[in-house]
Amino acid sequence: MDEPLVTPPIARFAPDRRYTAAAALGVLVAVVLGVVGGDPAGRLLAAVAALVLVAYVIADVAFSPRLVVSGEGVVIRSPLTRATLTWGEVDDVRAESRSRLGLRSTTLEIDAGPVLAVLSRRALGADPAEVADLVRAFRPQ
Repeated sequence: MDEPLVTPPIARFAPDRRYTAAAALGVLVAVVLGVVGGDPAGRLLAAVAALVLVAYVIADVAFSPRLVVSGEGVVIRSPLTRATLTWGEVDDVRAESRSRLGLRSTTLEIDAGPVLAVLSRRALGADPAEVADLVRAFRPQ
């Protein structure tokens, strides 16, 4: 009797595609405003806005998923950090909250010696505190 194939659990975290689509729409709006607008300063502002939004869209597509977690370890793919780490290399996984100028932000930090990956809610597409709990659940005892 053949045993069923069992796929080990894997969790993937990627930027929310709704934000990527909104950024792509923003590129189109900025280009149209740059072409239609007669003011040189307005055209420059529209061009800068379009470039920034294009960078967001490209990063969201090129570095997706940003985080893949399995029983084997962690794979991080972001514009500034690319790493494939085994659980033995991972020192700590934590959600860090900071308040600055009245705004509170929470990030996921994966500390693996020389590698410190910091991922935002936008990069993960989920709450970093919940992601930290899930990532720690994958770590072998």
